[in-house]
Amino acid sequence: MRFMSLCLGAVPLFVATAANAQTITPIEGSRSVSASISAVDAVTNVVQSDSRGTNGFAAFNESLSFHANTQYEGSRSRVDANASGTQQSTITASRITASVSTSAEGVALDRSARGQGVGNADFYLTFEVNRRARYVVTGNAQATSNASNGGTRFGGSTALLYIANLESGIPVLSIDIGDSDSDSVSRTGWMPAGPYTLQGDVSALVDANGRFSGTASASWALDLKLFCASDFDANGVVNAVDSTAFLSAWSAGLLTADIDGNGVINTADRDVFQLAYGRGC
Repeated sequence: MRFMSLCLGAVPLFVATAANAQTITPIEGSRSVSASISAVDAVTNVVQSDSRGTNGFAAFNESLSFHANTQYEGSRSRVDANASGTQQSTITASRITASVSTSAEGVALDRSARGQGVGNADFYLTFEVNRRARYVVTGNAQATSNASNGGTRFGGSTALLYIANLESGIPVLSIDIGDSDSDSVSRTGWMPAGPYTLQGDVSALVDANGRFSGTASASWALDLKLFCASDFDANGVVNAVDSTAFLSAWSAGLLTADIDGNGVINTADRDVFQLAYGRGC
């Protein structure tokens, strides 16, 4: 087993400094929510839709909801529809957080009725990481739908969340689910300097007619935090604990010490960490 002091020349490197460096530079992006309903039968015709969006990078918090319930007592109408889209997202110099959700419901109680609900929420961002960074990311997503009858589908739901380096194509996070599924990811690693893409969307659709009814929903949540590359334990402080933990992982040949992401643990990884640790934040 290899083990060595982390030093540059004959001078030991012990650095204690805040490790939330400014590393995220947004380049372009858009975020939006939308919802629409259509509740139509022999006596009712309710159609509504709206959307909210931004091309900027300030915090984005929007929610849309439509409802058309015509099945009250004494009503001859036989249709119902609901739809919603919601997003809360923030982009800062070292963190991206977002949560999005959508839902849809459609009910049709006779052959003349059609209840349709559609909800969407989208997140798109291209950003630059201006130097190698340590990252912590968590993401989770859910999608549900019962919009089918006897093998006939009349709706569904999807949730997509994806972050990747645009030059290498290596993903930082990847979730892609539909209908009755869920996924959760928690990961710590290194992001090389360069351009990245973040794409996320959810959609829910129910189009019920001819005595069908169903619901669909989808959501995801994201938290991406960047730290100095030398902050091995990603706790916001660079000190001797980080060098000890890195060298322990490197000596054991663990992939957590694979700074350059080539799948091989060698002296190049150690050298890159030494340089980052010597520079501090």
